[in-house]
Formats: sequence, structure tokens, C-alpha cells
Amino acid sequence: MTEKQCPICGRSDCSVTLKNIGTSEIDNQPDLFYSGNCICCGDVYVSRTLVDEKVKFGLIDKREFLGCLRRHTIIGEQNERLDVMPIRTVEDLREGVVIPSTPLDQVGLLIDYIAFKQKSLSEPTRLDSSKDYPICFSLSESDFCYIIDSAYKLGYIKGRGNDDDPIMDNGGRLYLKDEFILLTLDGWGKVQELKEQSPYSKQVFVAFHFDGAQAMKRIYDSAIKPAVIECGLKPYVTLDDEHGNSINDVIIANIRKSRIVIADVTDASQNVYYEAGFAYGLGIPVILTCLEDRAKKDLKFDTSHIKHILWKDGADLKEKLINRIVAMGLNITHEE
Repeated sequence: MTEKQCPICGRSDCSVTLKNIGTSEIDNQPDLFYSGNCICCGDVYVSRTLVDEKVKFGLIDKREFLGCLRRHTIIGEQNERLDVMPIRTVEDLREGVVIPSTPLDQVGLLIDYIAFKQKSLSEPTRLDSSKDYPICFSLSESDFCYIIDSAYKLGYIKGRGNDDDPIMDNGGRLYLKDEFILLTLDGWGKVQELKEQSPYSKQVFVAFHFDGAQAMKRIYDSAIKPAVIECGLKPYVTLDDEHGNSINDVIIANIRKSRIVIADVTDASQNVYYEAGFAYGLGIPVILTCLEDRAKKDLKFDTSHIKHILWKDGADLKEKLINRIVAMGLNITHEE
């Protein structure tokens, strides 16, 4: 059944269909997903239960929901991913997406998008405030125009008109008067600066418990490290007792500048859990792994609801890590 309007943003010019993809394992009821494309939300493959329970009843911020959906589409385009990741839970929605916490973060998302879409230095990117506002987690056209105006005033973008300013102020309300936007040289410089920071860096912070037999070090060398490298990324490893029992400034600094954190919780090291929790607090994607035979013993109650990669051996872990990183859209298939 094709929806007359998008069930998430409410637009009528979309092609979203409600599909039955099987039977739910929870209640044996039809497993219904909204599937299709919305010019505002992007590619949609979302559980109806999630939309009904979280969005319509206000249990999740609509700005966050729209922004995450659109970012999944953008990340997929940037990584040339053809498939659309199914979104069944809030954790699926947020997976691989760094949610901006300040207007400056939103400006960063905007100019990163323009840089990706701008095919040459002289060819502008077209923005439509009525449908593109979720690009940088704006709640409305007006908020989106504020972010565009801020990027212009910071010297990162310009319109193609004579006065360069793409925004018109009509009695305190901002409108997009020029839909064709160019990055300035300062804008390109800022994009390059952002690429050297999380979430644009290539660094993957890896944390695991170091034991006397060095079993996990061998797993790192044979599975984690090659998986990260095959995804076009660079591993940074910290052995949790390499610096004694302290979480020092070097560790904190390297977590901050990492694209992803991989934390193996086999043996349930407190330091590993701390490092993973610190990354979660910063909004950095975290992949938790654990040896399958040790899961019942080592998984903490507070994190047991989070999807862990349970692995049998090095080969199994390597394959699952690559699949997870690619599914999250965090691999680099070309030079960014």
C-alpha cells in the first residue's frame, strides 16, 4: 500500500510503501516496514512500529529522526552503497550517525554535504530549503536558513548572485533567495580541517584487555587490524593496562579524534568499558565485540541490550567487523 504522504515528515510528494516483510519474532504479527524514497527523509526502510511508537507519540525527537534518516542516505551515497539499511530500533537509527550538538556542528555537516555534491570549484550545489533541511539536523526551513546564513557569515559559502549572500532577511525571518551555493576557499579549508577530526578521520580506536598469554593481541593482529585496514581506515590500539590503571590524556585525545571505537569486552575490563562509554558520550560510533563462549559471563547488564559482535575465532571476527563497518557506512572506499 502506497502512502499518500510520508509517515515521518508528512510530505505528499514521496513514494513510500508499507510492506509486509514477514512475521515478527516478538508477537507473531505481520512485520511491517515503510519502504521507498522521500525527497525530504531520503531512502526509507523503517519499521512501522518504530515510527508509530517513537515519532507519532513524541518518544524520539522528530529533528533527530529526520536528520538520522537523511544522514544514512548521504553516508550511503558517499560510500557508494547500493543497499538501504533496515531500521527497526532507535539504536539502528543512530548507528553510524554523529548527531550534531551545536550550530557549528550543523554548519560542518552543511559544508561537508556541499563539498560532496559540488562537482567542480565553479559548479554550485543546489539546495532546496523545503526538502533539504534535515541535511544538518534542522527542524524547519527557517532553522536551515539560519545555518546557511551562519556558514555565509563565517566565510565558508557564497551564492552565485552579485552580492554573494544566499539568504534574505524579511523582518527577522530568513529565506533562501539563491538556491545555488558554492564553497569558498575558506570553506574548502574548513572541510579539510573537519576531515582530520572525528567523524571524518580515518583513525579507529581499538581497546581490549591485555592478558599475560597475549591471546587478544593475536586476535588484534589477525582479525581486528586487517579488518580495519581493509575498510580503508587506520587502527590505533591501546592495551588497557599499557598505561597502568589510568585513562590518561593520550587515550582521551585519541578517542576524541577517532572515526570509530572498537571495544572488545572479553574479560570485562573496566578500562575498556570506560573508553567505550566515553566515546558514546561524544557521539562517536562504538562497535562492541566479545568472544561468543564468554558472552554470558563477560557482558555487563547495562550494555547487554546493545548489539555486540559475538565471535568464534579470528576469521569470524574479521568478517563480522568488516560487514558491520560497511553496514554503518563508515568504511572509506575512495579518498575522502
